[in-house]
Amino acid sequence: MISNEQKERAKRFYAMHQSEKMFVLPNVWNVGSAYVFEKQGFKAVATSSAGIAYDLGHPDGEDISFEDLLEVVKRITARISIPLSVDFERGYGESVQEVKENAKRLILAGAIGCNIEDGLPNGDLLPVDLQVEKIQALVELKQELGIDFVINARTCTYWLNVGDDDEKMTVASARGNAYAKAGADCIFIPGAMDEQVIAKLKANIPAPINIILNGECNDFDKLEEIGVRRLSVGSAPVRYIYNETIKMASDLANNEVKPLIDNTFTYGKANEYFRT
Repeated sequence: MISNEQKERAKRFYAMHQSEKMFVLPNVWNVGSAYVFEKQGFKAVATSSAGIAYDLGHPDGEDISFEDLLEVVKRITARISIPLSVDFERGYGESVQEVKENAKRLILAGAIGCNIEDGLPNGDLLPVDLQVEKIQALVELKQELGIDFVINARTCTYWLNVGDDDEKMTVASARGNAYAKAGADCIFIPGAMDEQVIAKLKANIPAPINIILNGECNDFDKLEEIGVRRLSVGSAPVRYIYNETIKMASDLANNEVKPLIDNTFTYGKANEYFRT
């Protein structure tokens, strides 16, 4: 059942992509992380496929089941009041109909957006026609469910380093335009790119552009000036947290407890934080 509240969240999220201002979209991996980002003032969050996989003790890459992902989405949307977009990789299905059905279950679980990507585990890209069919099926789903959820179509051209610089630009631009024409609301092009590459991609693709935080260009003002609409942070937050957890576990194994004893986020403070 799609509630009016969920439809309103979807409208708010869609409007964020139509604004002239760039927004930062934190990627979350469980209920607690989503709650923290909402409490710290973010207007929307998105899941990280890698983050959920790590949180469940697996590597990234559809090693977890769709049911695992669905359960996490249900739990997050039941706790937060801001929009949640879901990264469901290639759709967790072999056929277009399976992908459409999985997307339907995510929306019915409370999501108001989804990422659908074209990258394959072997480093290749899905055929453009197949990815276009998936996007068109998601557009049909919007009409069937009566909710304008955001379709974020991802091309992994730069992420998988497909070809030389000229080829990557040509392929990413062509795929971005094909996906936008098919009905995608935003084009996601993750990878390490400098501002010249980002600016050219933006000029080549007349649709809202989503990039991922990276070391080559991370000046928020510059990215907004270029025309980037949505900035994801990917698995960076969850990797930061687990890196700290690994260090803590190593310290504890060596009888070093000072970081735990000196932690100022006390039991009382933690309860108060998650209570309000």
